[in-house]
Order: sequence, then structure tokens, then C-alpha cells
Amino acid sequence: MVTVPFFMKRTYKRMRKVAFKYKVAVAAILVVCIGLIITLICYSVAPSNFPRNAIVRINKDMSVSAVASLFKEKGIVKSAYLFKVYTVLLHDGRGVQAGSYLFNEPQSALRVAYRASYGIKNIEKIKLTIFEGTNTKEIAALAKKSIPDFDAAAFLDEAKPLEGYLFPETYFVDPDITPHELVVLMRDQFDVAMKPLEDAIATSTHSLEEIVTMASIVEEEARKYVDRQTIAGILWKRISKGMALQVDVPFYYIMNNKTGGITLNDLATTSPYNTYLNKGLPPTPITNPGLNAIQATLNPIATSYYFYLADGDGVTRYATTHDGHILNRQKYLQ
Repeated sequence: MVTVPFFMKRTYKRMRKVAFKYKVAVAAILVVCIGLIITLICYSVAPSNFPRNAIVRINKDMSVSAVASLFKEKGIVKSAYLFKVYTVLLHDGRGVQAGSYLFNEPQSALRVAYRASYGIKNIEKIKLTIFEGTNTKEIAALAKKSIPDFDAAAFLDEAKPLEGYLFPETYFVDPDITPHELVVLMRDQFDVAMKPLEDAIATSTHSLEEIVTMASIVEEEARKYVDRQTIAGILWKRISKGMALQVDVPFYYIMNNKTGGITLNDLATTSPYNTYLNKGLPPTPITNPGLNAIQATLNPIATSYYFYLADGDGVTRYATTHDGHILNRQKYLQ
């Protein structure tokens, strides 16, 4: 019979205690992990009140915490905290992307965070085409026609001081775009369009404001590029000679009407935009000109002409003298 030394018995008992504590610790960790997993699953699944076909908007200045609270309030996620954790882990922690998001079916918090982090909006954009020569009032009407809930009056209040600098383009916008966002979008596009022309504008004898104002007139006076260049040359020359521009298109801006004709009474209207009574350019642009008109204004053609008109077929007729202009009127407009 082999007798186990006393010190080995103590060591064995100690090892059994350590092993027991280890098993208990492992079991506790497993229980905690399982609990965390269950909690994670419970709070990650879509809430029972998840809205159907809901559009939720993330504004540009909203923090992740604000978005998390918004999604919790709207029933998009169960846990605002868990949404924030997922957002931090996704997309290198860059936060959320502004815009309108369509939620047409229940989604997990992880999926919601993924969409918000990468800007996956699942919403159909609205096509909004703004033509060259459209003024701010007309833009407001076009936006209202395409987006029934659009606040045209609020847009006009903010856009009016930027007449001429809202670039005409085809835009694809969210159905709940705000007036401010549309103004910013179009104003930013103007800067993008002007980028290639920076050197030409810098070396021009005219300021950007003068160029845009003149282009807003040229935009309405002719459609062909060479005619626009010629007309720009005539109008710049008239200003340099101290002559009134005597162009009709600003009256459509004054009267908010592009369909009626200009009468003699209209020509006597007291307004800073009346280019018969006032010399020089109007105080502001009268339309939002396109790139073609701006380029023509920047690159005018020098001629001996001082007068022009468009005949019944839209052909521009030029004259060097006022008498020649009168003859053109008699020949082509009567």
C-alpha cells in the first residue's frame, strides 16, 4: 500500500479548489455572454411598432446621438445606445449621412445603422429640371409643381437675393427637400460651373456681378452662341459709351410676366430695372443664366453695331445706326 505524503494531499485539494473556481468563472462568463447575446438580439431586432413606408430625415447638422434619439422616437430602433455603438463600429466611425431615408419594412438596428452610415436611403429621387433663364419665382413654381409639399414662399424669400447665382441644371432631389437645401444645392452648383471660368473672370475688365447680370440679359436676347457674343459686345459697348442699354427683357422681370408684349407705358415704368430710363446694368440679374450665356458674355464679339432686334423667325438683325435699326423694324417686324 502506497501512502500519499501530506503535502501532496494539500496540493491536490488546492488544485481541486482552483479547478472548481475556474469552472465557476467559466460558467459565469458563459452565462453573461449568453445574456449579452440574448439582450443584443432582443434590442437589435426591429421594434413591434416599426413604421411602414415611413420617411425619416437626417439633417446635415445632426449628431449620431440626435439621430439615435430620432430613430428611437420614430420606432425605427429599440435601443438608441445600440444604434450608436453600431454606427461607431461601421464606416470607420464616420457618423451618419444626411438625407431622407425610406423605411418600408422592419429592419434590425444593425441594418439601420449600416444604411445611415453609408447613406443608403432607398428613396426615389424627384427629377427637377431648371432651364436656363429661369428666375427665382419660376424656380419656386417648378419646385412646387414637382414637390407638392414644397414651401415655395420660403424658397423665394431665401432665393431672391441670389437671383443669377442659382445654376440652371437637372437636379435629382429628395421628395422632402427643404427650401434652404435647394437654394444651397443650386448655389453650390453655380460655384462648380464657374470653376473652369475663374481665370477668364479674373482677367476680365468686368466683375463677376457685372458678368452674371449681363449674362442674365444675354440669355433672354438670343439663343445662338454667336448672336449672344455679338449682343454682349453691343451692350458692353453701349455702357462704355455712356448709352442706355434699351433692352426689353428686364420689363418681364419687373412685371413678372414673360408672355405679354412690352407697351410704351411699360417703357415709362419707374424702376431701377428700366434700361431705357437708367444707364448701365440693372441692379441685379433678372434671370439665372446658363453656362452658354455666361461664356458668351465673357467672350463678346466686337462689331460696328449698336442696335439689334429679333425678327418674326427669331433671326437677329443688326444695325450700326439708329436709322438702320428703324429700317430693320419696318422690314422685319411690320
